[in-house]
Amino acid sequence: MREGQNLASQGRLAEAETSLVQAERVIPNDIELLTLLAKVKGRLGQPEEAAALFRRIVQLKPKVAENHLNLAIALADAKQLDAALAETSAAISLAPRSGPIHLNRARLLADLHRNEEARSEFALSSKLDPGNPDTFYYWSLLEHEQAHLAKETELLETLVKLQPNSDRDFFFLGRSLSEQSRHAESITALRRAIELNPHAGDALYMLAMEVKRQDPSEARTLMKRFVEVRDDAANLDAIETLGNQAYTASKQQNWEEAIRLLHQALAQCNECSVVAGLHRNLGLALCEHGNLREGKQELQQALELDPNDRDAEAALKMLPK
Repeated sequence: MREGQNLASQGRLAEAETSLVQAERVIPNDIELLTLLAKVKGRLGQPEEAAALFRRIVQLKPKVAENHLNLAIALADAKQLDAALAETSAAISLAPRSGPIHLNRARLLADLHRNEEARSEFALSSKLDPGNPDTFYYWSLLEHEQAHLAKETELLETLVKLQPNSDRDFFFLGRSLSEQSRHAESITALRRAIELNPHAGDALYMLAMEVKRQDPSEARTLMKRFVEVRDDAANLDAIETLGNQAYTASKQQNWEEAIRLLHQALAQCNECSVVAGLHRNLGLALCEHGNLREGKQELQQALELDPNDRDAEAALKMLPK
């Protein structure tokens, strides 16, 4: 269990899961173990399995509000919103002044389009836990959806005070101000977003539109930068398309074609966001084609880039030492 805990703290979730599952076989009712394993499974994108574990925890310790909250979050991730909402009710009955519980209930109500109830829960959460930026972010999304722009701006102004280094939050604030024709304030917020993230395409485009009236030259410069960012994104789309074509070839056991496509994708990728997955898939294809030496190298590189790649880890375990 401690090994799994250490691996999880390092972000090595796939390895952590293996250790924790082994521990569970020996101590199946240990609350600390089950909670850690459930959270690892949730982070690995297994919400149904996480929910099943949290439900076991609730059965073992039904009078702990956090257990009901954890189950609610897992159920929400599994798209079981009504069941998740019921768990927040149980949690609130045990801890009525918990800001995080009211926040998660508010988010569920918003997802269920019960907007007035959601708004009340957001307001209560903001009073109980005024330093939690998530409350103001998710509340602002609700107000934007309802076209309550003044309220949205008020919430976003609080949010950027809590998170002064978030380019996303400054972009949303700039957008809200722009939609109210508060152009000077919008420009200030958008400039801050781009200062924090020079590759923020949405902020670059919106700022170009905002300054176009007063400074056409700057607007052209901003649009040029926006096009460069957009082209980088388009290149990533092309790389992902090659990866999908390689996947199709692999399903047809056309390993030579899959390997060719994956090499092509990696040549275009450099250090793009999908590089780990490309190395993993190339490694698997090479192994299937009989080239175990190069395949093992690719799988090892994939695991170095993404320690949570369960497929790469499993494949490496099957290869000869």
